[in-house]
Amino acid sequence: MAERFAALRRLTPPKEAHVLWVEMDEEALHFVDGAFGMYDGVANVRREYREVGGRKLFKIFVAPGCLSEALEVLERAKRFVRIGEIQVEL
Repeated sequence: MAERFAALRRLTPPKEAHVLWVEMDEEALHFVDGAFGMYDGVANVRREYREVGGRKLFKIFVAPGCLSEALEVLERAKRFVRIGEIQVEL
């Protein structure tokens, strides 16, 4: 009997998502979440954060191949809300 998902096993696995850590406050977080909601499938804004030296850095997952687009969205958002440092996790 042939394996049921043999064709799927031959496919290459998808690339891993990029992870951004973005310094911002709660207001900016909601704004950025709404902005990425307009770009289907580009990024997923998480409520998870880490504190570094008294600053909150929120986690954003970015789809493979969409890193430059996500960084552009964040740069444009800086005109409207406070966004500080942006770290790309490698």
